[in-house]
Amino acid sequence: MADRQSPTPGEITIMAAGAVMIIFSFLHFAADRSAWGSHLFPIATLLPIYGLVMALQIALTRFASLNLPASVLGFTWEQVHLALGAMAALMAFGWLVTDYGDKQIGMWFEILGGFALVVGAVLLQRERNTGAIG
Repeated sequence: MADRQSPTPGEITIMAAGAVMIIFSFLHFAADRSAWGSHLFPIATLLPIYGLVMALQIALTRFASLNLPASVLGFTWEQVHLALGAMAALMAFGWLVTDYGDKQIGMWFEILGGFALVVGAVLLQRERNTGAIG
């Protein structure tokens, strides 16, 4: 039996992306505003929130042995991760192609984190053999 405390590559990807996204959300996102600043809240803020939710769910169940329900509103946690990761990647792509002022360091890390979340969610699906992704 595998060590329950060892995170999988998908879990590591999600936790790392979530942590990076939260940290860099407080740096300049566009112009001199953070993702939490005026005119960007809540649209730019959703990216780090998705990352935080995904990372916290993984960290709390993996390291704090928190027993969450197997499903949320009929969806498995892997499906929730895939949906949030896909939304984060779509939003990241949107910010990548938008012409909203100067793209600052915070925005670049939010964009990278958004793509990393969907990669981590796909890895998680495959690691846990949920059958959702071949």
